[in-house]
Amino acid sequence: ANAGITLFGDFFEFKYEDFMQIMKVNLAGSFFLSQACARAMRERKSGRVVLMSSVTGNQAHRDLAAYSMSKAALQMLARNLVIELSPYNININCVAPGAVITERTSLDPAYDDTWSDLTPLGRAASTSDVAHTVLFLLSDKSRHITGQTIIVDGGWSVVSPNPYNM
Repeated sequence: ANAGITLFGDFFEFKYEDFMQIMKVNLAGSFFLSQACARAMRERKSGRVVLMSSVTGNQAHRDLAAYSMSKAALQMLARNLVIELSPYNININCVAPGAVITERTSLDPAYDDTWSDLTPLGRAASTSDVAHTVLFLLSDKSRHITGQTIIVDGGWSVVSPNPYNM
């Protein structure tokens, strides 16, 4: 379940409509997609669900209260659904990427350099870095992992330098 939008905004000024849009896409989309998939998996008595969270679901960032809240909620959804899905041999986990080079982030010419400087491994993640983590969680190699969140951020959240202070 990889639905998501990011809307930045000051907490004191954040609009109800923007809040609801984030919750609808980031939470409702993932919740109901997971529900539909899990129903089919329940019939076959096996399956894997991976939710796409974010490193911002684990730590606070200015102007991202609603987005961060939605991503933290996905991690809690994975934990909670362990109770409901495990009897049917269904694993559920989250991946929480940090900075990733995508078509959208490539629009910012400073993005790659900024995050390469901030990330202990010396580069932002590629979409392949995130995809390989998802593939691991979908494989039998992860058959005893459920309810967990794997952070894919090159070590950034360990040291957490703020890009706004550069």
